[in-house]
Amino acid sequence: MSEPKSSVLGPVKGYFTSKDYRFYIIAAGSVLILAGASFYYLRTPKPPKPKTRSKRRSSRPAGNADAGKDRGGRTKEEPEAEEFEKYSSVQIDALPVEKRVTASQILKSRGNIAFGQNNYQKAISLYTKAIEFSQNPVFFSNRAACYYNTNEYAKVIEDCNNALQMDPLYVKALNRRAMAYEQTSQYEESLHDFTAVCIIGEFRNENATASIDRLLKKVASIKAQEIIQNRKKRLPSTKFISSYMEAFRKARPYMVDEEQEGDEFYKAAENFLNEERYEEAMNAYGKAIEVGCSYMAEALNMRGTFTYLTGDSKGALEDFKKALEIKPDYVQIYVKRATIYMEQDNADHAYREFDDAIKIDQNDPDIYYHRGQVYFLNSMFDKAVDEYQRRIELDPDFVYAYIQLAIAQYKNGSISEGIKTCRLGLQKFVKSAEMHNYYGELLADQKKVDEAMEQFDKAIELQNGNFALPFVNKAMLCFHVKNDHAQAEDFCRKALEIEPESDIANTIMSEILLARGNLEEALKYLERYQEVARTESELQGILEYAEAARSHIAFKRRYPQHADRASSLAR
Repeated sequence: MSEPKSSVLGPVKGYFTSKDYRFYIIAAGSVLILAGASFYYLRTPKPPKPKTRSKRRSSRPAGNADAGKDRGGRTKEEPEAEEFEKYSSVQIDALPVEKRVTASQILKSRGNIAFGQNNYQKAISLYTKAIEFSQNPVFFSNRAACYYNTNEYAKVIEDCNNALQMDPLYVKALNRRAMAYEQTSQYEESLHDFTAVCIIGEFRNENATASIDRLLKKVASIKAQEIIQNRKKRLPSTKFISSYMEAFRKARPYMVDEEQEGDEFYKAAENFLNEERYEEAMNAYGKAIEVGCSYMAEALNMRGTFTYLTGDSKGALEDFKKALEIKPDYVQIYVKRATIYMEQDNADHAYREFDDAIKIDQNDPDIYYHRGQVYFLNSMFDKAVDEYQRRIELDPDFVYAYIQLAIAQYKNGSISEGIKTCRLGLQKFVKSAEMHNYYGELLADQKKVDEAMEQFDKAIELQNGNFALPFVNKAMLCFHVKNDHAQAEDFCRKALEIEPESDIANTIMSEILLARGNLEEALKYLERYQEVARTESELQGILEYAEAARSHIAFKRRYPQHADRASSLAR
């Protein structure tokens, strides 16, 4: 996209895609991010110190934990164990409880030996007989381990269910059931079990943590594909669209010799566009194309633009191709195609489009601003600086070029130059809420909190009720620097009153609520963002975060007596 990319670490969607499971569950903050439009901190927790393992349960069924052997190599209870294997249910019921428990332990030990020898069928038989003597969660869990090795995953789940009914905190049974759920494509159930394993075990089980990371991506990917395929295409927020439109110069109107039927629709679309009635504008451009108009290339350009903003890059490229067939020297379309190709990770195509645009008109300022955006997002800040400076030389009246130049200089290590550019921008664009906001972000990054707050307040004063980011930035300073959670939440709510569909405002609100342990409320804001996420990769990032919150909520419901442990980790 071509709105300001004021990110120290990357765009908003990068906030989610770069995190592991510990982040999702222990969300907090310490690394400053000026993300696409805002900044916030993330705290990476220190790994817990390893504790001594419990002697009651090993990490797998013991293959050699047994009574001592006689000189002939035979265990002392083997003859008795062989007899127990032949006992009928009547004989078992006739034994006193103590004797049944002793027999079950002997059979279990024999089962462990068979398991250690990879003789899973023999182990299953022994564990089954042990269960007949005494209902013990360990016996069910050990038999589940055998079934897992024989690929009988439904039986693994059944045995683990039985074990967990007797001992809900039996981590080994939870872990084995989670593995079986994953093997049977029950990914959400697997995720919930692995979550319980991690929380109960205080994240000491690294394999379980890695499994959660993998499953979060798997579940999110599946859901993202389903949502993208099934949901109705929709435009992003009004502010998002207006920022995108402002990044391109308005084409000069021209006269036509003879008007066509669709010209009235085209003119209506232009009026809707100026009034920021974007849904109506998109429909009117489509109608003009449908019936035929004198401005067909321009109408295709605008319909393609709106189509792209709904997340349909393929449809947008089709309209852009048709427009170029009518008007091959349409520079703006080359630039827009370049941004789409870059979003699709096709850098070669993107740079080729910019080169073609320059061949047509080397003095078109839009080319250099958007190519600067591409360089910026690929951390090529020195090249981005050159592009933004060229943009300003060709058109010194575009505020976002000054903002991006300042940020690129700052990111490139020229901090004083970045601050200087911001101040020049403030002198030139005195009434620009955006200029004050992004200057405030740079000041916040330098830990000049009071000065940053002043800039955010000035931006709020100038924002005319349509610019939510200064409120979000104030929320972040209150939350992470001033430790005033209530004030942070209040500022975030004000931002959402201005722009209810703001991705960053919904994201930050969810972070605040998550860190305060209010998972259910945080999830509501994540789901709002989920509704407006444009691309599949962006949607997958937010879904990973949301699925982790859902798993955490599931843990609290399943283990209410341990909700405090989950909440303390979330904080």
